[in-house]
Order: sequence, then C-alpha cells, then structure tokens
Amino acid sequence: MKRRRLFSGTGGARPPRARARRRRGLRARRVPVRRLTVPLGLGGVGMLAGYLIATTYYFPAPEPPPGLQGVPDVRGMPIAAAVALLGDSGLTLTSSDSVRHPVAPAGSVIGQSPLPGRTALPGAGVRLTRSLGLELRSVPDLTRLRGARATAALEAGGFEVEVDTVESEVQRDWVVAIDPIPGTRVGIPATVRLSVSRGPPSSRMPALAGLTQAEAEALLIEMGLLLGAVERRYSILNVGRVFAQRPAVSAQVQAGASVRLIVGQEMLESPARQDRKPFIPNPLDRPGRRPARDGD
Repeated sequence: MKRRRLFSGTGGARPPRARARRRRGLRARRVPVRRLTVPLGLGGVGMLAGYLIATTYYFPAPEPPPGLQGVPDVRGMPIAAAVALLGDSGLTLTSSDSVRHPVAPAGSVIGQSPLPGRTALPGAGVRLTRSLGLELRSVPDLTRLRGARATAALEAGGFEVEVDTVESEVQRDWVVAIDPIPGTRVGIPATVRLSVSRGPPSSRMPALAGLTQAEAEALLIEMGLLLGAVERRYSILNVGRVFAQRPAVSAQVQAGASVRLIVGQEMLESPARQDRKPFIPNPLDRPGRRPARDGD
C-alpha cells in the first residue's frame, strides 16, 4: 500500500508541478480563440465591402424627391387658359369631363381635382370639369290639356310653371295660352306661364217676370244668354207673359248659359161647357110672380 506523500508548507498549497501543469492547460485553452480572431476580422471586412458594392452599384439609394408644387385655382377660367396655367405651374391635364350648368358659361371650368391650395409633385396630373352651359329645350304645346295635366307635364320636363286664370269662352280649367309660345327653345330651368280658363264671363240673372216671350228672348240675347226650353202653363193673370224662370233672379250665370222660361197660357173651357147655350135670365121672371098662362 502506497502512502501519499505530504509536502511541508503552509496550508494545502499545491506543489510547484501542479501549478505548472495548470498554467500549461490554460495556455492550451487560449490558443483556439487567438486563432479565430484573424478569420473573423477578414469576414467582417468582406461583409462591409459587399454591402458597399451592393448599395453603390446594384441597389443605389433613390434621389431625394423634388419640391412640391401648389395646385392653382383654375375654376371659372376658359379651359384653354386653365390648361396653360397648369403647364406654367409644372402640372399637366390628365382628363376632363363636361356637364350642363345653369349659370356657368359653356367652356368654362367648374371643378378640379386636386382642389386649389393642395400640393402635388411636379408633373402631376390635374382633372378638370367644364361647363356645357344651359340645356336648351322646346316649350311643348299643351293647349289641348287641362291646367293640372299641363302643369305636371311641364314640371316633369324641367320647367318651372306659373298659372294665371282668365275669363274665356274656352271650357273651364282648360289651357288657353302658353308663354313663351310653343316651340320656343329656352334654357333649363325656365319659367313657363300658363293661362287657364275660368269659363266665360259671368253676370247676374235679370228678372224676366212680366215680359212677353219675345221681350224676354231679346233681353237674353243682349246679355249673351240663350233661350232654353219654354214651358207653358195655364194662368189667369199672366196670359202670354213670363211668370217664372230658371236660373232664378240675381243668380250668377256665364255667357252662353241657357235660360228656361215658364209662360202663362189662357185657360180653355171644356167641350161640354162650350156646347151649352149661355143662360139669359128673363126679366119678367121675378120672385112672387105667377107664371103666365095661356090665354092670359
């Protein structure tokens, strides 16, 4: 059995040989790290060179953007002047469309995109909308329609309608006149004035009672009225004269209205009474006198 030799000295200090072996082991472990330093350095230099070559020749950085331009206001200008102003501002016209406008004159700009005051890159496109002016339409002939139907037809066509009522021989509620006259071309929206008949002029019915039929007919013709049916009835006091009428006195009647008359007719006796002889009283037949006898 071998015995472990004990070294004299303080504490449990290792012998010199043990310390030497430990230093050699540490040196041996440091050798690989020192050997990797050079390859790692060369790799980093290569990556940096590759990045510089790629960003310089293959993927160069974009140029800085140019300064932004303010979009001018071209609304209300003629289309040619608007295009010229956009060109002077470094902008271009991309497209344009046209619409009808009730106020703006034809050929003028009424809209743009982008709006005035916005910013855009030089050479950017601007879209414009120009006016075609008023839409022209012909006034239709509606004199054969009633006022309500004529008004609805005009409003459906984009017209504005004003209605006046006038006295006319035309039937009530029918269109009498149109202003502007039918066929006139006007810009939409335009106002069309309709004159609608409220019927012939009206007047108060006169009193015809007591007049003969001929006198009553003459008065009716003078007032623009017509003699209608004449009915005859037996009468004692109004023989041959008017004693009733329709319409009644003071009623509102229109020109051309028909008036009905009732004229008195003499009362006729019955045939039985006509065959009887008239009774003539005998003055000698007095009360209290005895009838005369033959031979008296």
